[in-house]
Amino acid sequence: MTSTLTEGGNVFPDVTSIKKEYVPGIINDIQKLMPEGIKIIPNIGSAGFKVESGDMDVFVDVNELAKVFKAPDEKYARLALKQYIERQGYECAQSGRNVHVKMPVPNDSFVQVDVMCVPDASKVAPFHTHGPSGQYEDPAFKGGQLFILYSSIAKALNLKFSPFEGKLIDRTTNKIVADDKDTVAKILLNKNASAADLANVNTIMKALANDPKKDAKLAQAREDAKKGLINLPESVQVGGPSWFRQLSGIVNSK
Repeated sequence: MTSTLTEGGNVFPDVTSIKKEYVPGIINDIQKLMPEGIKIIPNIGSAGFKVESGDMDVFVDVNELAKVFKAPDEKYARLALKQYIERQGYECAQSGRNVHVKMPVPNDSFVQVDVMCVPDASKVAPFHTHGPSGQYEDPAFKGGQLFILYSSIAKALNLKFSPFEGKLIDRTTNKIVADDKDTVAKILLNKNASAADLANVNTIMKALANDPKKDAKLAQAREDAKKGLINLPESVQVGGPSWFRQLSGIVNSK
């Protein structure tokens, strides 16, 4: 029986949050469910870095899945993985790029693991592995807000950013401009930037501090901040006290 999405984002209605101490065992168990030759990429999202997380995300390369299952395309590769795991006795569901797996944990409980089947997973993963570099030490950190900011900067450069492809794409030609994090950083921020400068909102603001295109790059993000979609530092929010102080300094210097 296929489960449906609930309001809380869980596919399965009877799963619990994932405690940090459960994560190594879950990673080991989900890897065992994969067909031979398929390696999961863990540490996607907050599971294992926060005390508790709603679910766990791992990546697998959908192109490699297609080879293993001799699937004609990505859609059938994901379906084949779902059916493969179900034959091992696990409840699964599928939505979009995800194969959701209901995994047992101690105390007779279950948790949700989302196996995210994406092309070129090893290249895409660095855009989503926030935990190892410490971003989740900030309780307010949300990976989705980073992608909103990347997209705002990209828009000012006539580019668009695709989080689950890990690519910068030209808006006019739809050609790929960059597909690795270091190169994306240099294009979005400055020629001396690296992947580390894309780590969080603060590192991005530091990299943009002296950028003459800063206002244009932040324009869409400022609009999104008004809608509550992203938290920006008060100093770059139009209309905030720091913004007025900066504007006053510019006016007075003329």
